Amino acid sequence: MFRVSFATAAMLLCGSVEPSVAQMVLTFEEVVARARDQAGPVVVARTRIAEAESSILDASARLRDNPVLEAAAGPRRGGGVGGTDLDIGVSQQFETGGQRQARIATALAAVDRQRAVVAEASRAAIFEAASAFVRGVAAGERLRIAEEASTVSRDLLAAMERRYGAGDIAAIDLNLTRIDAARSTATLGAGRADLAEAVGTLRTILRIPQADVVELRGSLDVPPVPPLQDLEAAVLQRPEFRVLDAEARETEAQIRLGRALRRPDLGFRVNYEREALDTVVLGGFTVTIPAFQRGLGTLAAGLARATRLRVEVETARQIALDETRTAHQVHTQRARLAEELTRDALASVVDNESLARRSFDEGELNLMDFLLIRRDALDTRLSVVDRRLEAALSRLQVDFAAGVLR
Repeated sequence: MFRVSFATAAMLLCGSVEPSVAQMVLTFEEVVARARDQAGPVVVARTRIAEAESSILDASARLRDNPVLEAAAGPRRGGGVGGTDLDIGVSQQFETGGQRQARIATALAAVDRQRAVVAEASRAAIFEAASAFVRGVAAGERLRIAEEASTVSRDLLAAMERRYGAGDIAAIDLNLTRIDAARSTATLGAGRADLAEAVGTLRTILRIPQADVVELRGSLDVPPVPPLQDLEAAVLQRPEFRVLDAEARETEAQIRLGRALRRPDLGFRVNYEREALDTVVLGGFTVTIPAFQRGLGTLAAGLARATRLRVEVETARQIALDETRTAHQVHTQRARLAEELTRDALASVVDNESLARRSFDEGELNLMDFLLIRRDALDTRLSVVDRRLEAALSRLQVDFAAGVLR
């Protein structure tokens, strides 16, 4: 499963914190746990489990039909004799084809399917929240770089304004410095906007109150990706396959029910009759002949559904394997790119900035060249963050595709 280390300093996402405002510090593990338990789609899906479980009550009833009580009464006239006739009967139908067991199996499979739907909703929410967290961490790193660059630009602008006032530099040099400061300010504003967007996404997914100040703690470092064969072996553990498995069990029960409806149902009846002064007690039974309603529609729907599920399972399996293989390949390339850029560029950027500042202060480097070197250094630092972000997101995609991010 994707993990991030927490060696970097905390990045405060909002402004100054008032004493009465709650502050929430989120790590990667906490984001995953909150998404698993609190994400809106997960909470809604979880409530549907009880809805599915309620169907077990009717399916488990010992008898599908209620007893039928019939009564009739009326006066008797004839032969000079009067009286009242009374007829009372109680009957009960019994299914004989195992319909009850089929309905129970259907209801239980529906509950299992809904539980798997909850797991799938949790998996998707965790991926979205984890991605937003990683983007937030990257935005924090970009913001820190932009703040450092903006501070240097403002200091340089103040110095150039003093020199311009003293007549030491031309207006073009002052304008170049102002342009550089404006670009640094724009980069800083973009960094704050990216951070606000990531935090806003996390608030929405995790249902965090707007009044709470959120702080993210993490880094873009990712663990090595597992061997592809291990990931492929884990693919079938994805919740979507549990959904399909439960649906297949529902279908099997539906087919059994359709076949059971071909069987006749038996009914038993007890009658009490009174005719004038005579009383009669009768017992009997009925047989429901499945001449017209034979469960043909239920059986046909079940068989068609079973065929569709076989195709769907095989298709979903192939898609999942392809997604995992592609994600693994993409991450391998992005991780290598991020590692090489970080290793080869950052040290040279730091050295160049130091040398350029010293040369500019000593008059060996003109302002234009100095600003170009600084701009190139800023772009390189931001590019390193972007490449590391891409590697981290692709690592998440590997775990998501393989079904191990949950």
